Amino acid sequence: MKTYDVLIIGGGAAGFFAAINIAERNRELSVAILEKNKEGLQKVKVSGGGRCNVTHAEFIPQELTKNYPRGEKELLGPFHSFMTGDTIEWFSKRGVELKIEEDGRMFPVTNSSQTIIDCFLSEAKRLGVKIFYSQIVKTISKSGPFLIQTQDQELASEKLLIATGSSVKFWKILETLGHSIVKPVPSLFTFNINDSRIKEIPGVVAQDVEVKVLGSDLQSSGPLLITHWGLSAPAILKLSAFGALEL
Repeated sequence: MKTYDVLIIGGGAAGFFAAINIAERNRELSVAILEKNKEGLQKVKVSGGGRCNVTHAEFIPQELTKNYPRGEKELLGPFHSFMTGDTIEWFSKRGVELKIEEDGRMFPVTNSSQTIIDCFLSEAKRLGVKIFYSQIVKTISKSGPFLIQTQDQELASEKLLIATGSSVKFWKILETLGHSIVKPVPSLFTFNINDSRIKEIPGVVAQDVEVKVLGSDLQSSGPLLITHWGLSAPAILKLSAFGALEL
């Protein structure tokens, strides 16, 4: 059975970022990542239209929290510890420069999410982080160290970090460890609209559009993309995030 000081379940941006920082600050610790897919960082690859929206150009914690539909109070502490400037510096030290666009979004100057992926992978390799791909966690038990059983191996770890995002199946595993889960709702989703006029013009993009949901106070503005099924792009995604509980 393989044993690690820190085991991270989830090979997305959060999992890799945590693994890299833990390994760099504590070089004596053994760190590993368990990822269910054949490769990690898949959402990073497609985020921002394949360019990877890394952060937002807001440098005051109280102002940055306003961009989050929920959890404003809870985010203040973490943002005071690690803020936008720290993110920019973190990537710059690793050879990745970021740029600010007119709407405040920040992307790598290469305009490619692969730049961020390569950065994470190279740093993990440099620091000796072990990555296990195609690993489905079946059970987790706690008797002294954490014991993690996947479909083909058992691992032990003194510390366990969960970075699985919206995995419903994994929430059930966490409940067996005594955690309670607040029932989630979809967020950051596109709108399906049954309108024949839209189906005739998929791919059309409009800038600085104001979007409102009739019968509510929900509204948003920004770029709008017409798709063959409805509406998408930042204006819609922001609206869906802030209106998730109502919609």
